[in-house]
Amino acid sequence: MESTTTQFQNNRGILTDDDFSIIQRSNIVIVGLGGLGGHFANNIVRLGVEHITLIDFDSFDESNLNRQLFSNHSAIGTPKATVLKDALLNINPNCIIHTHIEKIENIDMSQFDHADFIIDAVDTPTTKIYLSALSTTLNIPLLHGACAGWYGQIGWILPGCALLQETYEQNIPGLEDKLLNPSFMPSAIAAIMTSEFVKFIQGSKETIINQLLLIDLYNNTTIKTGDTNG
Repeated sequence: MESTTTQFQNNRGILTDDDFSIIQRSNIVIVGLGGLGGHFANNIVRLGVEHITLIDFDSFDESNLNRQLFSNHSAIGTPKATVLKDALLNINPNCIIHTHIEKIENIDMSQFDHADFIIDAVDTPTTKIYLSALSTTLNIPLLHGACAGWYGQIGWILPGCALLQETYEQNIPGLEDKLLNPSFMPSAIAAIMTSEFVKFIQGSKETIINQLLLIDLYNNTTIKTGDTNG
């Protein structure tokens, strides 16, 4: 097996030793293991993250095959959390991965006492609002992501910021119900989420914090929106 140094050396062009140390120690909770969550989990394990909690109540089905990285015909009917854990450990056996095959709302908050970050990769408005409230209760940042059709949005939501509540409070079905998700969109948005994770670790002033970066891949445009003061 390749050494840790060799396995992650191609990440080091943009990372200092301190950056990489923080990334390795980070304890990340990923909620939603479909298109966004699966690609994000793959990215951060390949980046060097070694402490992950995977949460999804669902199992893979045939409709997932067009866009969800770890879906395949042999995985149909198997819980997503189980499939991802096995796959991620095959990428880096040093990872410590916990799984919950249930809804986040049903998990006792004490399970997240050691978490550093929460990743919102769900597609239900009420769950997104719950995750924002959970991040405030636990006093840890939330990295939000969503996508549909040609469009996506991402942004860090700090504890106490009500941006996601304001965005989703009317519980209106999102664009995904109409535009669905083509094969390329979840991977594209998850990649940008991963870059925002790295920038947050580095303390970059370019990090999207308490704002949403609205991404339109059809017109190749991005717009920042939201309350920068939280």
